[in-house]
Amino acid sequence: MSEAATRRKIVKAHDSSARYRTLKAIAAGVVVLLLGKVLFSIVAEYVNYFPPNFDAVFLLGREESFRGIYPPAFYVHIITAPIAILLAAYLMVSGKRKTHGPWHRRLGKAQLFLVLGLVAPSGFVMAFWAFTGPIAGVGFGLQAIATALTVTLAARYAMQRNFPVHQRWATHCFLLLVAPLLFRIVAGILIVTDTESFAAYQWNAWLSWIVPMAAYEAIRWRKKRKAAKKKQPRDVQLQEA
Repeated sequence: MSEAATRRKIVKAHDSSARYRTLKAIAAGVVVLLLGKVLFSIVAEYVNYFPPNFDAVFLLGREESFRGIYPPAFYVHIITAPIAILLAAYLMVSGKRKTHGPWHRRLGKAQLFLVLGLVAPSGFVMAFWAFTGPIAGVGFGLQAIATALTVTLAARYAMQRNFPVHQRWATHCFLLLVAPLLFRIVAGILIVTDTESFAAYQWNAWLSWIVPMAAYEAIRWRKKRKAAKKKQPRDVQLQEA
């Protein structure tokens, strides 16, 4: 292959990579805007919760359950969960930036306390009163447990300075925290398409957090496999092909 042909091939590969990065950035921006809009719409509904308006969508038909331990768990959750989501978003962005190191560590500790002490326990309590019964309730309860577990693992590996593994569990924690936003998006789609049902709500209670985590692990596995393949000698790659 001539030098000119090699140069053209390199330029073409560079352009293709640049386009991919641009499209990836645009897609990420769209997702962030969508999740931000959903989070804002959820917080905007808080006017119906102080005092509780049982004609509001989320509290509709909950007069009987809105007593005992449920109201404290409900209010703790709706106040702390949005803060945890915003903190998680900052921690995801700041993790690879050395200039944000001190703030990343401080806010990471705050996030550990917030999620372990408030968000996950309150979410677990609320799961016992899930709208469509125990199937959805178990899904929400396991999501709360998984959130507590992943933030604990993220903190543990950060303290051990095992940052690749820390990043893995921190990402899982972030996905679990934003899962309720995905739940809302899917619920909205079900309403618009007139396919809303108890069964759909129950599936959504599980899949809204399992699918993102599984997708993340699949992407990690693909990247790891691709990186390992690049390290292989050329003759081994040809044999596999």
